[in-house]
Amino acid sequence: MSFIRQALALLALLLNLLSCASAKDNPPLVHAPTVYGFAKAMFVTDDKKGGRPNQNTPGFGGKLGIATGEYSGFSLKGAWYATSDLGLRSHNPRETDAYMFNLEKRPYSLLGEAQIGYRGQQTQLTLGRQEMDSPLMASGDYRIIPNLFEAYTLRNTSLPNTKITLAYVSKMSGLDSLTSFSEFRSMSQQAYTSLMVSADGRIDARQGDILDLSSVAGKKGVWFAGIKYEKDFRLQLWHYQGNDTLRTVYLDGSYRQVLDDRLSLQLEAQTYQVTAVGRFERYLQGHGLNASYRLQGVKATLADKPSGVSLALAHNRFSGNAQTVTAYSNWGGYPEFVSMPYLYAENTGVSAIARSGLSKATLLLDLSAMGLSGHSLLFGHARINVDETILAGSDIRVNTLLYRAKLMPAWMLRLALEARNSGNSRYDNAFAAIALRHDF
Repeated sequence: MSFIRQALALLALLLNLLSCASAKDNPPLVHAPTVYGFAKAMFVTDDKKGGRPNQNTPGFGGKLGIATGEYSGFSLKGAWYATSDLGLRSHNPRETDAYMFNLEKRPYSLLGEAQIGYRGQQTQLTLGRQEMDSPLMASGDYRIIPNLFEAYTLRNTSLPNTKITLAYVSKMSGLDSLTSFSEFRSMSQQAYTSLMVSADGRIDARQGDILDLSSVAGKKGVWFAGIKYEKDFRLQLWHYQGNDTLRTVYLDGSYRQVLDDRLSLQLEAQTYQVTAVGRFERYLQGHGLNASYRLQGVKATLADKPSGVSLALAHNRFSGNAQTVTAYSNWGGYPEFVSMPYLYAENTGVSAIARSGLSKATLLLDLSAMGLSGHSLLFGHARINVDETILAGSDIRVNTLLYRAKLMPAWMLRLALEARNSGNSRYDNAFAAIALRHDF
């Protein structure tokens, strides 16, 4: 609550200063105050195998915010986020989707945006609670309330076709959080790791809970910097430095070649390196473990413009070994060409994804060619091959169907179907989600 009180006090002070200046000099506002946000209705169903209860979860909610006009480059912005079940949610938590509500699977609300902005000629400074978009740290749009961050963010576009981002992020809330969806907690608390420990700190993959990194490193934040160039090709480089937790360096590139009047080919490549640092590194070394691993990936997309058909092939591979703790330093950002579901370390293991390979083929139909502007249909098939010595019998086959439709300028419909098949019942299920969103 201290952050909210400070933010509101600062908001009141700035509004008072702006009103006094306006009364004295009467300069016009660059932009008038605006109300913004979205409303969203969802239904998620999950047909689980292995005797686990099925889940059927309705959800409703959205965001309501107000942004002030701009004065001498300064502006204020705040938004309230809420999610509700309208009394339709099952009272059995095991029958409720894990991400629609808070960790206790109950509806919640929070002040998700409370920020001061400054915009110069080619520079944007944002201080306070905000949504973010970067390869390994992002808000996303998976359920109702997205990931939200308390951060200081500076963006600059002085260089041609280039955006430079510098930021310090202290806290996070949202569905990719580890310790709380509904409250802002330190970035070290909210980081995922595959390491399971018992209440007394012993490694226990059978009955333990996911390690809270703040118990090792303290409640720390993350610095990051990124540079992105995009014109004839795209190239971006990002560096994330978590204090006493994890360092990640991410690089990707994309190049599109027009082959003829119909066909174009897009080639993409990506890599990132994760390394434990400081207290977390020393903690792992004391147990004979590490958190140093790499992801590499390639992707090729062939598109036929007149028909609206695109075919893509992608492959990702993780490095590591049986002693590698796959600690995710991506707070809501999942840039991999092939999505890896969260895999649990089992038995005496500490990792689940080390040395795994992922391949995916997708067929995208842009239905604009059939007169349905704003509509698309995607079919996908993925194979996730897990190292047998690390997680035996857990290879996964995934079939997906994704339909998107822009019904009106402010209305979007999204339908996702996914069927996963695996010898491990944890990863054997059929999933469907339908969402209707209105932005204003």
